[in-house]
Amino acid sequence: MKKYLTTLYLIILSFSNFYSSGFQINEQGSRAMGLGGAFTGLANDPSAIYFNPAGITQLYGTHFIGGATLILPSSTFRGPYPSISETKMESQVFNPIHLYATHQVFDKFFLGVGVGNNYGLGTKWDENWVGRFMTVQTEIRTFFFNAVASYKIMEEVSVGFGYVFAYGDVLINRKINLTPFNSEPSLNLEGTGYGAGFTAGIFVHPIKAISLGLSFRSQVKFDFEGDAIPSEYSSQFEGLLPNGKITAPLTTPQNITLGVAIRPLNNFTLTADYQYVGWDSYDKLEVQFEEFIDSETGELLVSTSDRLYDNGFIARIGAEYNYSKSLAVRGGFLYDRNPVSDERLDPTLPDSDRLGFNFGGTLNLNENIALEAAYMFLRFDEREITNSAENYSGIENSISPMNGMYNSIAHLFSVTLAYKF
Repeated sequence: MKKYLTTLYLIILSFSNFYSSGFQINEQGSRAMGLGGAFTGLANDPSAIYFNPAGITQLYGTHFIGGATLILPSSTFRGPYPSISETKMESQVFNPIHLYATHQVFDKFFLGVGVGNNYGLGTKWDENWVGRFMTVQTEIRTFFFNAVASYKIMEEVSVGFGYVFAYGDVLINRKINLTPFNSEPSLNLEGTGYGAGFTAGIFVHPIKAISLGLSFRSQVKFDFEGDAIPSEYSSQFEGLLPNGKITAPLTTPQNITLGVAIRPLNNFTLTADYQYVGWDSYDKLEVQFEEFIDSETGELLVSTSDRLYDNGFIARIGAEYNYSKSLAVRGGFLYDRNPVSDERLDPTLPDSDRLGFNFGGTLNLNENIALEAAYMFLRFDEREITNSAENYSGIENSISPMNGMYNSIAHLFSVTLAYKF
């Protein structure tokens, strides 16, 4: 039974990493991405529904944007110490979407709707690698549906408020260590969940050359329901491995962002954002098996794992130059501080503090249609773990810390088509 509890514990650890900063996707439009994501104080396209809903009061008439971001992550792990063997994560491509629309209903009243993948991505390692009892594959997708209303209180001040409905699905796959038996079954954990939240923002334009924005995105609690499905095991273990219906509530963090945009020249804009991410709400994770009985207690198996994440932040700056009526170019930079302690870091998400370097531009095809694109190179700080509390052996109470060196990078490419009338 201890082996099964160990497996369950590892499952919990996997869930815990799904919601670290590496799975928060702020790339909700090519224009904002080209500015390093520093868009809260500018917020002058429909992606303002995500960055600052009050900003849509700048969008007279009707506006649409739609596009996607291709994300190509790459990670290696060297270890576990004293071994210096290096394992490379398998290549994957993720494509979160962004689709937003706004409409001016009255002179001072605006509405907006949209959908984006606010959290997602995943990792996949070889099924025979040293960390296979921690993770082989993890993947999460979320869709955040937004509906916002914004009102221009006066010419210089606007406010916005929105409702968020979210859907998510998760997949975890790992191996189970059944030592001394010569067997390593796979265990899939799959589930879907729903949640709701809200967003709000203030946009202030005190003088022509300066605008300020403050936005808030609430926590969203997902109540995941799914199945634990073991496979590749002999008949002697039938019914003994964790299986059946499971539930797991998880909460995404709140975000508070303050931004500013300054226009020293008519065709040149500087932006900056400070984004606070409230990871301290993620202090534990509980998973309950609805059908699998704990043989020691005779009750349904329930387990809780303390996570104790630290709050994080992202600092962003950007610049935009309108070369002509047809062409604008942008650049940006960001620093993203991760919330995961050394003790809790594992290969489900090889997280680290990161630097982002952004470039982008807009080509106005005519008065109504524009094509936007952006690129970001994301460099994770090399992270050496020497005091890991994570056990890579899959055997409870084994002294097998996942100490080693993680190195990661990611390339992101974004394309957006914009239409207005």
